[in-house]
Amino acid sequence: MRHPAQRKPLEPHEEAQSLPHYLVGEALDGVLYVSAPSVARRKGLSPLLGRAPDGWWWTGEPRLLLGQDVLVPDLAGWVGGRPPTLPQGPSIDRTPDWICEVMSPSTAKLDLATKLPRYARAGILHAWLIDPVHHVLQVFRQAHGLWELKSTFVDEDRVRAEPFEKLELTLTPFWQLA
Repeated sequence: MRHPAQRKPLEPHEEAQSLPHYLVGEALDGVLYVSAPSVARRKGLSPLLGRAPDGWWWTGEPRLLLGQDVLVPDLAGWVGGRPPTLPQGPSIDRTPDWICEVMSPSTAKLDLATKLPRYARAGILHAWLIDPVHHVLQVFRQAHGLWELKSTFVDEDRVRAEPFEKLELTLTPFWQLA
């Protein structure tokens, strides 16, 4: 007779890191959130990935280990360029200087109410929120643990936004992420 193996339940942050590659797991305040990665979103953001300004390194959908939380922004960037060696394992424990989240009806509540405050507590200095449904890009800077809205861009605006003022972007490709 076979008996099921006994195993210790994983903490949400451990479970988020142990999910198969075809699932995105995030652990926030002891709660595990699981979703499928967005292929359309990844394809839509890929042109931006190759355009990181000098001195910056960007990557898409990194698993950020921030204390006991695991967060997966759509994009994250670190000033100082690409690290000489990339982290081993599924997570990056180096806090980024910038994150970008693409809003969707299924993620907006989590991104705005839970993840954005957590990014501020982690000391991330810059955040971009892209709303492809309403054609809006909001640019935030963190000060004393709170986000300050610095700029809002809409529709066909050409953008030079902090912290990437030297890089001019056209917003039209972002609207295809909806």
